[in-house]
Amino acid sequence: MDLDRLLTLIRDGESERVEFKRAPSRTIHREIAALTNAEGGHIIIGVDDSSNIVGTDVKAALEMVTSALSSIVPPPQITTRKLSVNDRDLLIIEVQKGTSLCSVGGVVYIRVGTSIRPLSIQEILMLSSELGIIAWDGAPATDLADADPHCIDWFFEAITRSRGKVIADEDRNRYLRSAGAVRDGMLTNAGILFFTDAGMQIPHAKIRMIRMANDEPVWSREFEGPVARVIEAVYSALLAEIQKVEVVVGARRVRVEEYPPRAIREAIINAVAHRNYTVSADIRVFLHPDRIEIRNPGGLMPGVDIEDPEHVPRNPALSNLLYDAGFIERYGYGIRLIRREVEEHPFCSVAFSTGPNRFGVTFRKMVGSLVDEVDRRILDAVREPRRSGEIALVVGLSRPTVLRRLKTLEGLGLIRKEGAGAHVRYAAIR
Repeated sequence: MDLDRLLTLIRDGESERVEFKRAPSRTIHREIAALTNAEGGHIIIGVDDSSNIVGTDVKAALEMVTSALSSIVPPPQITTRKLSVNDRDLLIIEVQKGTSLCSVGGVVYIRVGTSIRPLSIQEILMLSSELGIIAWDGAPATDLADADPHCIDWFFEAITRSRGKVIADEDRNRYLRSAGAVRDGMLTNAGILFFTDAGMQIPHAKIRMIRMANDEPVWSREFEGPVARVIEAVYSALLAEIQKVEVVVGARRVRVEEYPPRAIREAIINAVAHRNYTVSADIRVFLHPDRIEIRNPGGLMPGVDIEDPEHVPRNPALSNLLYDAGFIERYGYGIRLIRREVEEHPFCSVAFSTGPNRFGVTFRKMVGSLVDEVDRRILDAVREPRRSGEIALVVGLSRPTVLRRLKTLEGLGLIRKEGAGAHVRYAAIR
């Protein structure tokens, strides 16, 4: 941290991620643990609650902080630095967000606003799941007899259809154990979600669809039951809501769906697979006039970057079952698939949002930008078959840009691709 950044933090005052102290207090260990259990942040010693710089004895303060760290389990990741403002020394403690929950004397604290408080058992469970410390879905939860035989039959038929594997009846229990649906002779939470009417035991394991108008709800529907059935029901309901837009291009009328169906389906599957089931909230699908939003409790797992996502499942057993049943194509591929489908769609954009204990996908339709003047120039250029490089020269654009637009026009049924490899040519469909 440099001096300018320090002065900005002091000027902005205390917040959820910034704490001021004249000197280290006897509760400094709780302050550090609470920050690492939240989002991390800074403790600035030598500043009072009114943002006045009073200075501190940095050596003595550092000794107290070092001593306090020994009582935090596991040890948090912090860095310290001395900076001076107007000849007054300050000690800055930068606390990293933890990858596990830190406790002091067996109590787990968290920072909320500018104060700290201990967590309840339920909150510890929720945060542990959010951090990937525990796998909630793999815990045994109910008697195996609660499983619906029809759901089990459907699952093994789905394995055969999607994976080409035939599991003998006598091997079913072993397979369910290896997949994480059964443990110690009981159905796990993942097994409940897949093979029972999950709403009976996990009432928040449902999806709520809400139609919005002027940001006000018009109607809502709830979908609950075994997750495979819920996914299909929500997807079918969404398809019924997605309209086909008719666009006039020259003398032709083209009908195209407002949103890419495969991307919508993948977003639903991702929400079911990766949500945090220890949070008593449901998945919500909002249907706005200009967009579809899919929100689920549970942020990205620690270390996962939305721009380059890796497969780090919060619910590994549930993910295994969804993969075996054919809902998941490849592990770690969901966000990439959504982006690819949107890129190939004529008029849709996608945005991802993430934060503490939340994740969202927003599909926004852009009907007005379906076919612009550049596209019309390309259509004129391919009245006779041409290679992409030739088209780029005619319209004055780069070849990659032309290829992207050609893919869109092909999806609209306005052009066709002839040949293969280096001999590919594009021609207008008359």
